[in-house]
Amino acid sequence: MGKLSHNQFSEPARLGRPLVIAHVQTRMNRSGGAEENTWASCVHQAQSGHIVHLFCGRSSDVEEYAGRGTPVRVHLVSELVREVSAQDDLAAYRKLSTLFDEVQADIVHTHTSKAGIVGRLAASNAKVPAIVHGVHILPFSNVGLAEKLVYLTAEHIAAPMTDHFIHVSHGTRRAYALARLGGQRLHSVVRSGMNIERFQTATMPDDWRGMLGVGPTAEKPRTILMMAVLEARKRQAEFITGFARVTRPGENIRLLLAGDGPDNEILAALIHSLGVGDRVKLLGHRSDPERLVALADVSTLASLREGLPRTIVQSLAGGKPAVVSPLRGIEEIIDSGRNGIVVRSKDAQAVASEAVALVNDTGRLKDMTQAASTAPVEDWKFPSMFAQLDEAYRETLALPRVVARMGAREDARAQQAVYRCA
Repeated sequence: MGKLSHNQFSEPARLGRPLVIAHVQTRMNRSGGAEENTWASCVHQAQSGHIVHLFCGRSSDVEEYAGRGTPVRVHLVSELVREVSAQDDLAAYRKLSTLFDEVQADIVHTHTSKAGIVGRLAASNAKVPAIVHGVHILPFSNVGLAEKLVYLTAEHIAAPMTDHFIHVSHGTRRAYALARLGGQRLHSVVRSGMNIERFQTATMPDDWRGMLGVGPTAEKPRTILMMAVLEARKRQAEFITGFARVTRPGENIRLLLAGDGPDNEILAALIHSLGVGDRVKLLGHRSDPERLVALADVSTLASLREGLPRTIVQSLAGGKPAVVSPLRGIEEIIDSGRNGIVVRSKDAQAVASEAVALVNDTGRLKDMTQAASTAPVEDWKFPSMFAQLDEAYRETLALPRVVARMGAREDARAQQAVYRCA
């Protein structure tokens, strides 16, 4: 991502200095949509002249992000983990509280579920003037009753500490309203930004024949693409099982799974056991998702807990229809039956069956591809995201309680400076 244009929010004039912004996310790897969104926000704010810190947990590719040559200061917080762990969570809370105090954070912006709870509690403890929470996913949606109650309880505890909730979709915002979360706080929708133009102008990968396992003169097989972290929540295993049931050995069709993650070996073993290695390909992490979309006929996603999936927006930006599970808010980008299909069933195998049926129906696929090419994706461009994010920060910094906290913080700093000079 290159240098950004200067349509940014500036520090409050009364401060006369850059803001210190601390972002917190449990996992920062190379494949996740929330990770891409968070990183873009960090870089934008750092290039705008602010001091930006990114604190992330032990399962993060810290060296990858720290080595990108940006002004963002990346820190590993090894105590921050995705799983619920009383010992680790308490240690992460204490560590983050200390770090927020050390960097003198003016704003803490947490992302996703676990970091959102621990990070907001730590920010409140450290008396950070402004606390913002990014809702990338609904942790209490489509989970078991016990897990739902745990997440809702935790969110209700953290909500009063939150000055502004920033949602990736209107669907998550409505879900928070229905759950009576943060009713007295600011809520904004900030679309997850991406380089839309890359997908609109991309061509197929040069090595597409080898990728699909076809000879130099063979026609391109019908191709279904799923781009997602390889983990249980994305339900690749169930999708592959459904794909195996509705296709046959030697059929001129391919399922491409792009991404890496903890389930890589599990999925490789499943592909072998089902005997679908001729039709299902694990691609690992790819730095050219736009070219994969150009290669595909249809994109798909079978998970049930998302915000508004970036990969689906990218698919439509590349002019390819998508077949997806019934995610909350997905209708904001998929017009089911026109530019894609929102499968009514929550069964991931049903999503696979619908995707295969679509690529096999030439006429319907052609109509949906045409509709996908005209989908309204402008709101997901980086300039739009940054403008929305800057406005959300301006609103946060204008809140009377935040103004009062910032004033108290500056008074304390001035008093400390007097003591040092005395």
